Amino acid sequence: MTDPASLVVIGTGALARAITYALAVISHPIRVTVVGRDPTKAAEICYVSSTRAAASGTSAEFHPVAVDLARADALTDALAAAAPDGVLLAASSQSPWEARTSPSAWTALVQHAGFGLTLPFQADSALRVGRALAATGTDAWFVNACFPDAVNPVLSASGVPVLCGVGNAGLLAASLQAALGLPDQRDLRVLAHHVHLYTPSSPEDEALAWHGDRPLTRVSTLLAAQRAAGRAELNHVTGLTAARLLSGLLSGAEIDTNLPGPLGLPGGYPVRLSPGRLDLRLPPGVDRAEAVAFNQRAALRDGVVVDGGRVTFGPAAQEQLARPAPELADGFPVADLAPAGEVLGRLRERLRDLAPEQSLHPVTRT
Repeated sequence: MTDPASLVVIGTGALARAITYALAVISHPIRVTVVGRDPTKAAEICYVSSTRAAASGTSAEFHPVAVDLARADALTDALAAAAPDGVLLAASSQSPWEARTSPSAWTALVQHAGFGLTLPFQADSALRVGRALAATGTDAWFVNACFPDAVNPVLSASGVPVLCGVGNAGLLAASLQAALGLPDQRDLRVLAHHVHLYTPSSPEDEALAWHGDRPLTRVSTLLAAQRAAGRAELNHVTGLTAARLLSGLLSGAEIDTNLPGPLGLPGGYPVRLSPGRLDLRLPPGVDRAEAVAFNQRAALRDGVVVDGGRVTFGPAAQEQLARPAPELADGFPVADLAPAGEVLGRLRERLRDLAPEQSLHPVTRT
């Protein structure tokens, strides 16, 4: 009897839970190590997952490990001990729920400037995990769930291998699949960015999708239900689609799907995953350069563009940063992500002490 496939899930938040709980009811034999800073939360996830697996009659098993992601040596040791076939990261130092749970001048700034402003906080953990995984010397793949539309290009520019992301374009594609009544995504191709989770202000900025070789003309209508749903509820969709992807990767299945950040590219694309490789499966008449350009235009609306070795913020973010953090307003090299994160972190801490109406909007005009 062969050993079950091994997966490490890093994170104990809402998305990590949704993915792990979904993995518990997928029948492929799997051993999941849940890594988190808080041992109580990691153990709780493993209890719920193990119980779901037992109740479902699957052969999934779950083990908690407490590790501080800031300790590179401890993280590397934990990954080496788990001997994973793959690693999923679903943890960052900037919660997407902060605007709902702890609104402040900081969350008001992010809302005005675009989610892309948080890139340094989203990329920090991804870089740590990717480098720790590389230090183990294994050939395990790395999937990133933290703002992969922009973080995966940062990883690529930093020489950190990343296979793809989950969520965002994957959620949009699953929503289109359901709206069209398709059994799978073999005939569904989607070009979409994180910013397309929300209805664009202009119809020409909408996500692009094809059913077979035919462009879909009702994308906004087909995505209406997803965009009307609460963000917490959407984790149940992303959790299941991510779990199915991870299970497929572990079993060596061939998968036609749509994912964010494949091969370190910005935004989301239709892809084909097969053992040992990932390929784009773009629609007829659209080449790679055109697909990337479409996603980079969307990235600008989301507040940040990562192009090669440089990070550039969108116009709204540049305006908001001009006075409190002028060294960031015009962008910075990817290699300077850590010091940029320190500057932005100090600004975040200061603004978290202020009410939303005390955001930078009036400050920049005085």
